[in-house]
Amino acid sequence: MSLINKVLRDLEARERGEQAAPQRPVLEDLRAAPEPPGPSPAAWLKWAALVLAIAAIAGAAWWYGYTQRPTRAPAARIGTAPQPQGAPARRPIPPPVLPQPSRRSAPAVRVLTASPKAVPAAVPALAGRHPAAHAAPRRFVFRSSGTISRHRTPLTAAQKALAAYRRAVRALQAGHTGRARTILGASLHEYPQGLRPALLLATLDIQASRLREAHDVLRQALRGHPGALAAAMLLAQVDLRRGRPGDAARILTRFRPAGASSRSYWALLAASRSRAGDPAAALAAYQSGLRRFPRDGALWVGLGVIESQSGHAAHAYKAWRRAEACPLTPVLAQFVQAQLRAAGGTHRDR
Repeated sequence: MSLINKVLRDLEARERGEQAAPQRPVLEDLRAAPEPPGPSPAAWLKWAALVLAIAAIAGAAWWYGYTQRPTRAPAARIGTAPQPQGAPARRPIPPPVLPQPSRRSAPAVRVLTASPKAVPAAVPALAGRHPAAHAAPRRFVFRSSGTISRHRTPLTAAQKALAAYRRAVRALQAGHTGRARTILGASLHEYPQGLRPALLLATLDIQASRLREAHDVLRQALRGHPGALAAAMLLAQVDLRRGRPGDAARILTRFRPAGASSRSYWALLAASRSRAGDPAAALAAYQSGLRRFPRDGALWVGLGVIESQSGHAAHAYKAWRRAEACPLTPVLAQFVQAQLRAAGGTHRDR
């Protein structure tokens, strides 16, 4: 039986060997892949530079944070000087003992020492690191010399007069003429040289037909300001209303250099001379004004009136024609049209 079993095992072994196909190893034809090349020296240099830059930045941040940090001094109590740490507390040093002078020596000199002011026990804590910033601000006054003063500089007389003039103007705007007159009168009583208060008060007097008071105020103003053309022209109007055209003409003639650039000056001067009975001087004043202001219709109308009164109808007609071509007020325009219609076109420009 053992032989038969052996033969059967041999047959089975052969059959298994024939049936099994010869297998090739799977990884027989595979080749090893080439190894990747290592990093180049340039790449190593780039990485090394990046690492050094990061290290430098970190070192700078550490140095700034630990070496430049401001040290905060310990808060000192109010009324006591700060003591350094570790130092012994200061003790008050007694004053030196002076030798007693003898009877024959000079009298003893008393040494006065200023004792510090006592600090109140309860002092309110001031918020913030800078207590002086929370204190009440001091009021300073800047002077023209550049210095600073904590005291108000008193106003001069001229400045007070100007302030009074402005108060009077506000009173007039509010309709209080009497209060304005009171303010101006008090200002001129304190400072007679005030020009603006004098002109305003004189104007109020003229409107109220107080010609004498206005005359006195303007005379006082001209004594303080001899070259004030406005005061001279206002005084001339007062003289004309008072029936003194000669005085008006004289004072205006004295101000001729200053009034040469004013149209109203020439008209007022010519009217004063005409009322004073001097038509030739009035004609010369109109002609002088028209040489400077050839487009002034009021001067042309005045010239036409003077020429008509002198019997020069043709010259008067020319003057009214020239006035018609200039800007005129409604009243003067109506007057010129009436004069031209009265002439009837008999006169023609030559």
